[in-house]
Amino acid sequence: MTNFYVTYTMPTKEDRDGYLRDIQVEGIDEISRGEDGCIRYDYFYPVGSDNTLFLWEQWESREHQKAHCQTAHFARLGELKEKYGATTEIQIEDRA
Repeated sequence: MTNFYVTYTMPTKEDRDGYLRDIQVEGIDEISRGEDGCIRYDYFYPVGSDNTLFLWEQWESREHQKAHCQTAHFARLGELKEKYGATTEIQIEDRA
């Protein structure tokens, strides 16, 4: 099992909230949760920060997450990141 911890930083709180709203309206989070090998795909607002968003992705394997990165909805996430000026930091943890 592999965990991907993704921290998004946006220019403003409004950008952060708009990014998450678009993800939810378009169903990108639900589509991702339904993918083969997806165990968890959940967004969180970190306490004490108005312009960051945290995503915890958990996949059966890195290969499953790599397949996720080849989907149309993943490409759409890239477009939304650009629209809202998001930068990302990713930490990866492999667990037995």
